[in-house]
Formats: sequence, structure tokens, C-alpha cells
Amino acid sequence: MRPPEFNASGSSEDAQLVAAIQAGDLNAFEPLLERHLDGIHAFVALKLPVLRLVDEITHETFVFAFRHIGEFSAGTSFGSWLRAIAGNKIRAEIWRYCREERNRLAYAERRALEEALGQTSVVDSGELEALDECLRTVPEHLRRLLHLKYHDGSSSEEIARSLERSLAWVRTTLCRVRQQLRDCVTRKLKAQQS
Repeated sequence: MRPPEFNASGSSEDAQLVAAIQAGDLNAFEPLLERHLDGIHAFVALKLPVLRLVDEITHETFVFAFRHIGEFSAGTSFGSWLRAIAGNKIRAEIWRYCREERNRLAYAERRALEEALGQTSVVDSGELEALDECLRTVPEHLRRLLHLKYHDGSSSEEIARSLERSLAWVRTTLCRVRQQLRDCVTRKLKAQQS
């Protein structure tokens, strides 16, 4: 059975309901919601399988559609319009998550350096700038190592299993990366003072 938005009578019913809403009959939105709720929920679930987020984004999609119903163009598929809105909401959620992950990783890397330098906190903005510059030079696979250790709190044994490396490699490499970061920050701070 084809979804309602591909059915000519379904499209005409959608068009009539949208026209009624645009004319001021706000109660006509409920039947539209009922017609498309399951389809949009399934669409979001396929793209973002986190139940809490699926429900949230589905809800936000219909709220946005209701508030912007005046922007819907007659003759287009209401279901496609809803999917486009949901897709934008999903992308925004993914971008938000990625920003938070980058911030968490940066924080974890700073904490790793603090620990390596034997400090309880890095407060000097010059040190933070130097650390950011130094962290950008760390190869991705070593950043992953720092992430596992200081962001995820994984033990050296867990990291070794996860990366399929020896325990000795994990411990030695962590020690080496911390030393390189410490040396890099020290060089940059001295250069700033010159």
C-alpha cells in the first residue's frame, strides 16, 4: 500500500486541510497530524534511532509545520514538506551533538595535559591557546587515544582491547603524547614571552 502523500485522493485531502488551516480553521491541523504522524515518526526513527530524540524531533516537526503553514505551497506534497522539515531538524540535532562532542574532547584533552603537567587547572589564556595549537598537531589516531583515556575514562586495558593494541603500547604512547604536549606548550609559552 502506498503512503497517503502518493495517493491522489490523499494529496487532495491534504490540500483541502491545508487550505482550511491557512483560511483560519486551526482545527483542520489535527486530521493532518493524524494522517502523517506515523510516517514522519518512522522517517525520523530511520535517520536517528534514539527514541527520546525521535519523539522530540517528530513533535518539533509538527510544531514547525503548524507555525509555518502559511509558507506551504499548494500543489506540493504535504508529506514531502514534513519530511524536509524533519530532515532539517535531524541535521540540526546531529550538528549540535558533534559540537558537544568536540567540546567534550577538547576538555578531555586539556584535562589530560593538566594531569601530564601536574596541574590542577589550566587558567592562563596563553596556556590554553598554546594547548589548542599543540592539540591540532596531534595525529587523529592519537587524539582517539586521548579521547578514550580522558573523555571516556577507559582503562589502559580497555583501550588496548578497543584499539587492538598491546597494553604496553597504550601506556607508552599515552606517556609519550603527554610529554610531547607538555614540551609543545612549554615551547610555545617561551616563544610568546620572547
